[in-house]
Amino acid sequence: MNEKKPETSIKQEIIDIVINEKGRPIPAGIILRKFKDTHQNDAVNNKGLVYKTIDDLVRSSELKQLKNNSLIMGYANAPADMSKLQHGTISINSAGSGFITLDNTAKATYYVFKTNLNGALNGDSVEFAEMMKPPKRDLKDAIVTKIISHAKNFYVGIIVIEKDGTYKIKVDDEKFYLDIKLDSIQGLVTGQKILIQIGKYENKMAYGTVSRIIGHVGDVGVDILSIVYDNGVEPDFPNEVLEYARNIKLEIDEYQRQIRKDLTNLPIVTIDPATSKDFDDAIYTKKLDKGNFLLSVSIADVSHYVKFKSILDEEALKRGCSIYLVDRVIPMLPHNLSDDLCSLNPDVERLTLTCDTIINSVGAITDIKVYPAIIKSHRRYSYDEVNAFFNGKDKLEKDSDEVKKMLLDSLELHKILDTAKKKRGYINFEIPQPIILVDDKGVPTEIKKYESGTAQKLIEDFMVVANEAVTEYAEKQKWPFVYRVHDKPKDDHLKTFALEAKKLGFKITTDLKDVKPADVARWIKENESNPNLDLINMMLLRTMAKATYEVKNVGHFGLALKNYTHFTSPIRRYPDLLVHRIYWMCEFEKQKVNEGSRREMLGLLSEQANLSSKNELRSVKCERDVAAMKFAEYMEKHIDEEFDGFVTYVSSFGLFVQLENTVEGLIKLVNLKNDYYSFNEKANELIGKKTGIRFTLGTKLRIKVIASNKETRKIEFSFISLLRK
Repeated sequence: MNEKKPETSIKQEIIDIVINEKGRPIPAGIILRKFKDTHQNDAVNNKGLVYKTIDDLVRSSELKQLKNNSLIMGYANAPADMSKLQHGTISINSAGSGFITLDNTAKATYYVFKTNLNGALNGDSVEFAEMMKPPKRDLKDAIVTKIISHAKNFYVGIIVIEKDGTYKIKVDDEKFYLDIKLDSIQGLVTGQKILIQIGKYENKMAYGTVSRIIGHVGDVGVDILSIVYDNGVEPDFPNEVLEYARNIKLEIDEYQRQIRKDLTNLPIVTIDPATSKDFDDAIYTKKLDKGNFLLSVSIADVSHYVKFKSILDEEALKRGCSIYLVDRVIPMLPHNLSDDLCSLNPDVERLTLTCDTIINSVGAITDIKVYPAIIKSHRRYSYDEVNAFFNGKDKLEKDSDEVKKMLLDSLELHKILDTAKKKRGYINFEIPQPIILVDDKGVPTEIKKYESGTAQKLIEDFMVVANEAVTEYAEKQKWPFVYRVHDKPKDDHLKTFALEAKKLGFKITTDLKDVKPADVARWIKENESNPNLDLINMMLLRTMAKATYEVKNVGHFGLALKNYTHFTSPIRRYPDLLVHRIYWMCEFEKQKVNEGSRREMLGLLSEQANLSSKNELRSVKCERDVAAMKFAEYMEKHIDEEFDGFVTYVSSFGLFVQLENTVEGLIKLVNLKNDYYSFNEKANELIGKKTGIRFTLGTKLRIKVIASNKETRKIEFSFISLLRK
């Protein structure tokens, strides 16, 4: 009697059978029949063992199972076309597989199974080859052949040291899959969060050095600091930068008083959130004859203190912007500048660049003046105080009639500007923004939606006017400049949006070809009563291009403006500082500035605009990562509780659901226990086989929180019931 063949042999024979099909899908039953043909008297003629081995091969992705259950060769074993090597950027999902986006394209076109990453990490620039594996699909299969450059060489992790001296590092980034070997673990103890600088990658191993001990995993604030460092953000300023900043004094000498306009007698005020410490902008409004208004927007003159190419300037450029987290601000400038010398604090003289505009009765700018000034803020208002005054709940009895009259003129002008922006096609994305409240230990206690009142919208409108005006003036002078641009959405993105939005009852009343901002604004206005408007606004925002900083002006689609920049927040945004510097070098001190310095500064604009755009993305990611972590920490206290929500994303693996407080979680297919659900990719919906229940975007449902993990920042729900529409 023949001996039983080892399972490894069965595995290879199955692979050989599939290979012999030369790309044609083969059902599992046919594979079994081919076994029977060659092993008629063999003990291997065990149907269960053959099917078990096939299942193992599918799980390991050596075979791939198609929707009709037929089998083809999997990702790991197909040959690659090494004659046509390409370059791209790889992103890795939580399952460990990659997606390659070609240079100068926006969408991934290649899929890389995890066994074919060959050491490539999330965000890396890679060389790759396409795998010769039919049938073709939307995403072609590929294998990484070379890592051109790593996206980052620093990672945060927790170290665990065993009694025998061996250690393991659990990296915070779940997409990092390599083992790490440190050059030294001296002074480290189990449970510490460490920042690791990777010096070498070799044989799927990373070799690194501990560059910082962030703290113990249980220490207050270490959770947020870990995310900050993992995003490549340095929360502390170098000592030499702090020393440089400490030596800066506010000294308004005779020259400054000569070149600056004295506005200290005007009832100029600041209006900001109650918790703000840095005040970039101050306003003054006056109603003129014939329905005209003077709007004066004074902005902190940060360029007076942050000199071109100083170590302070280089540090600000490297940071790019201030980062606002749930319990702290990581500022672009040291606190003695951001909170004091530059900040337009009340009752003290401050240096500004001021933009005066004359605005007519229909909200059009008819005159622009930009000049250096000295102001003295007469009052520091919070948004809440001004909203209470506008609503008649607070008469501001301690304030002068002059200041109150100025506020009322501002309100009247705001109404005119609001009407004008809607008429020109300003797109108002009403996306709920969360506020995460934490206690003194950093533990989230409440998550609520940010409410924007009239005062907030007024300041926003006034800043938009100033940003537009200084850009329009610079355009007329034909200066090299830094613009805040927002390109129109791509046609294919709009078509996808229209398809999904129409399923939610969203009426699109204009042609999608050559869409104008006014068209999108009209869609939103005409669908105000749509119960799914929150979701539709989220979808529409994702459809839009990303706003960036550029030296070429293509306009701002979302604001429906031809000319736009960022001028109004130089304490917290580097591009605003660049715009101020351009004005000084090209106008205010044109004769005084060295021509070589001017050419050098203007020659760097493109590079600095590009870096500012990248730093902005980094800060947004850091803020979102912290928020996601605090969301998960908050929901850990609500396990087994039920909430209402709506579906924001449908996929083959489950549903993403957003709750009323903006927290989002996943219902995995296995947690849709009332039925067997199949995914209809074309209709983008999950359909219950027995119940006929359809989960689509916007479906309202009740869920139970079943898991929440602060470390992974993931929240899981289970389905309870549908809600009535």
